[in-house]
Parts: sequence; C-alpha cells; structure tokens
Amino acid sequence: MILERRVIIFPRSDFLDAMRRYGGRIGKNMPDTAPDLLNFDPSQDIALSIRFPPIYAGSSAKDFIFSRDDVGQALTLYCREHRVPLPKTATKQIERFKDGAALSMLIGNSGLNVLIIDDQEVMRTIIKRLLAKASPSVISEASDGLQALEMLRSGEVDPDVILCDLHMEHMDGAEFLRTLRADKGNVNSRKPVLILTSDKSEQAHEITRQVGASKVLTKPISADDLIKQINLVRGHFEAGR
Repeated sequence: MILERRVIIFPRSDFLDAMRRYGGRIGKNMPDTAPDLLNFDPSQDIALSIRFPPIYAGSSAKDFIFSRDDVGQALTLYCREHRVPLPKTATKQIERFKDGAALSMLIGNSGLNVLIIDDQEVMRTIIKRLLAKASPSVISEASDGLQALEMLRSGEVDPDVILCDLHMEHMDGAEFLRTLRADKGNVNSRKPVLILTSDKSEQAHEITRQVGASKVLTKPISADDLIKQINLVRGHFEAGR
C-alpha cells in the first residue's frame, strides 16, 4: 500500500533549465535558444532527445540525447540546487507531464503489478520465481500476444510492466508490440514492455526495439538484474550520485 505520494512538476521551461544545467556538468552544453523538438518518453532507455535549430547559416541542427538515468539525476540536482527537499527513503520516478516532466516519490510500499507473456508454462514459472524477490502484489499470465492484447484491451489487467517472450506461436513478441503501440484506444498501449529472449541476434533485438520494446534482455537473467531493469523502465532511478 502506498503511504504517501509526492509529485514535483517541471513545466517545459524548468525541465529545459534542469537539463541544461545537468548537460553542462557532463559536457553536453546546450544552446540558450528554444529547441525545435523535445521528445520525452521515460519508459525508454534513451528517454529524452532535444533538437536545436542551426545557430548560423550553413550550420546544421544539433541533437542532444539523454538516458532515463540522466533525466532522473538532472531533476534531482535541480531540486537540490533550489533547496527542494527529497526524502532519502522514497522511491523516485520520472514521468511525463504535459510538455514537461514530473518527479514523483513513493513513500511506502507500492507493490508491483506484472503481466508475463510466454507460450511455455515452465518459463512463466521461472519468471515468477525471479520476481519473488520484488514481492509483487499482482502477477498475471498470458500464453501468447493475442491473449495478452485481449486482457489489456478489456481492462482485465492493469500492469506496471509487461514481460514478454520474443518467439511465440499465434502472435510473437514483435507483433504484439507493434499491435499494442498502434492501439491508441487502449489505456495500456504505452506501458513499458521488457522483451525476454534467448535469441542473441542483434538484428532481432534492434527490430524489437524499433517496434516499441522498452528494453530487450537476453535469457538467462538473474533475479537482481531483472528487477533492476523493471525498476528502470518504470522510471525509477537512484539519486545517489
């Protein structure tokens, strides 16, 4: 149960200011001009891309790319510089808010709601055992992408994260992702999806990322690594740096 949830809102101007300050610290010095483009998706490893127009005739536009962890560190640093208190024991998470960002803090145990999609029952059992260390509050299962889509569309499940196999009968992981991301009427269409696969082909991994995977993980994977990646795609980060 969540004991308390605090949210700090960063409108677009403050969000850009926070990223400029952080960028200056890590050698990514951004112009003071307004950007042409700002794409922010906390569920992705590369969470933020900012494009600035050419500074002078003949020059080219410049892109600045930041990871999910970069954004978390930037917002944390901005709060510290402005003397905004951040509880040390809270679980910190970055979220998209309108055309800016938000830093939310969960004080207490929020639980974890997971949907596992795999056509092998034994593999679903293994994944549940790996998740046990995170003490999930709800674990739902689907035997293929078609069943999972129906569960997500009907509201039968409302997962925080989806763990999906890549190669399955009836509907594989890539087709599931493609269909889910295109289904704008589905409230779960933007939920983070971790692909778990024994396929080590980088081409297969890249195609899966292009159709909407938040992360592609290769089996076998340890419980600690799986839980860490789940926390990352949910926007959680450590603010210790």
